Amino acid sequence: MDRAAHRGPDGRGLILGSGNQLFDDDSDDAASWGLGHVRLAILDLSPAGLQPMPSHDRTCWITYNGEVYNYLELRAELESLGHVFHTGTDTEVMLAAYQEWGADCVKRFNGMFAFVIVDMARERVFAARDRLGVKPLYLWSGPDLVALVSEQKQLLDLPGFSAKAHRQQLVDFLIDGVAGHEPDLCFFEGVHPLPAGHTLSWGLNETPGVQTAQSYWSPVTELKNLSWDEAVQATGELFRDAVRIRLRSDVPVGTCLSGGIDSSSIVGVVSRDLGVRVKTFSSCFQLPGYDEQLYMDAVNVHCGADPVKVFPDEEGALAELDRLVYHLDEPFSTLSMYAQWRVMRAARQAEVPVLLDGQGGDEALCGYKKYAFFFLRDLIARRRRWDAAKHLFGLFARGDRGLFNWRSGQRYLPAWLRVRESSIDAWLRPDWRNLSRRVWSARMADVSAFHDHQIADLVTWSLPPLLRYEDRTSMAHSVETRLPFLDYRFVEHCVSLPESVFFKDGRTKRLLVEAVGDALPVEVRNRRTKMGFEAPLAIWLRGPLGKELQHRVRSSARLSAILDSDAASGAFAAYRNGDRAFSDLTLFRIAGVTLWLETFQVDV
Repeated sequence: MDRAAHRGPDGRGLILGSGNQLFDDDSDDAASWGLGHVRLAILDLSPAGLQPMPSHDRTCWITYNGEVYNYLELRAELESLGHVFHTGTDTEVMLAAYQEWGADCVKRFNGMFAFVIVDMARERVFAARDRLGVKPLYLWSGPDLVALVSEQKQLLDLPGFSAKAHRQQLVDFLIDGVAGHEPDLCFFEGVHPLPAGHTLSWGLNETPGVQTAQSYWSPVTELKNLSWDEAVQATGELFRDAVRIRLRSDVPVGTCLSGGIDSSSIVGVVSRDLGVRVKTFSSCFQLPGYDEQLYMDAVNVHCGADPVKVFPDEEGALAELDRLVYHLDEPFSTLSMYAQWRVMRAARQAEVPVLLDGQGGDEALCGYKKYAFFFLRDLIARRRRWDAAKHLFGLFARGDRGLFNWRSGQRYLPAWLRVRESSIDAWLRPDWRNLSRRVWSARMADVSAFHDHQIADLVTWSLPPLLRYEDRTSMAHSVETRLPFLDYRFVEHCVSLPESVFFKDGRTKRLLVEAVGDALPVEVRNRRTKMGFEAPLAIWLRGPLGKELQHRVRSSARLSAILDSDAASGAFAAYRNGDRAFSDLTLFRIAGVTLWLETFQVDV
């Protein structure tokens, strides 16, 4: 609980039991199970909202992280079935839903959640994670105990646990830049995430394992034959409702704002459609190619929002690097995480503990540049040459100005178009080199269908690591982020749409732009560039930050056991002198692994 105190500064609770018996003394050695909770108070700020929370008959106890946004509708339904409520929390509603519907209760929840319920009457435990895995839940089995935690670092204090690297996950990250692509594995050997959209149930005297987890949801759905106008209308209705229910809170709610279409649409709907004036929180860089303030300012003026801007710099990134690594729990691939970190800290300092964010918009709405080429490939494969020609012309004439930056999308290109970058495979020690497998290419080589790529990004490649970053950077500052684009109804809608509606005149996100209408200012509606909370990593690697990372790489005995750290250190020095044999992202992945190994004293 102490290791996760940043996740819940507003209260603590602990209960212990054995079988169907509770102990009043929380130090009783006879206890065989326990639930702990650190509270971030969002709904019903009174002590009535403290957890672990019991059901009214005190036979079920829950510890829970997240929000169920449709709790008011569920509460009304449960009241009609005879349930009585005494708090204003969604937690109490979840307990009643479990008692009414059992394991199927999760199918009724619209939200983000990771929870554990001890059902004392049945002497069973029930755990669940939300459909897309917004909230984390990890399981570890030791010689004498089993633990379920929100963050892997919590395991460091448990007897029998030692931090050991999962070798295959580490090599996949170093070579291919992927993380979170195995739903039940992470970078720590023996620590297993409960996969997104799964439940897990076991007896109090049994040892659970994620291999017995049960799936209750998948984004795969039947394609709908909607016209453009029908798709726009349905998209707008679902998106507005996803935003509306995520404003339910007893504390102030703000929004992240990058100046892109996704976050700007959230601000627009909140302010102009729902009539709520909000603070917006933005990360800004006064550097050419990184400055999005033109678009942020346009949104804030158009929506009457109150802007809060932060200006991350290299000095701050260097000073806070170790703390950032500690909170993220696993290696990360870019310092855009630091920009996100600063935004979350600013929100907490402004006393706005809930933020709406645009995470998931690119995955749900196929907003990444690669999707324009996936669609072109589909048109050519189906011999729709005229449509392919029109789409290609639109890409050149009206598409994203960075669309043909080949270097940023190497893995999606045919071999003859790829920029030849030096590989770090040769640096790996022999027993690690044997694990090199180019996992993305191996699994996606035969995948050509547009929607298969969309679903793969949602459940395997793109979204899982982004959600970990989102959760850790926000909760490190006791801030809850809510993601309207990952409302499961919206996701199901998007994966059922015809491919053609994701593009209009060669441009992505037109579906969302038309769906929110005048909620967006004209500057954002017409923009032809795309950037998120980016950081000038390439610039920083040539300065003091790069020099410090090079030193860490060169001096890490743990990294040296994995690869030739002298060669890696030399690549950093060469990069600072203008050599681009390795990209900034490749070098930072090596540094990221180094920082993680040393921060958590990981055995390799």
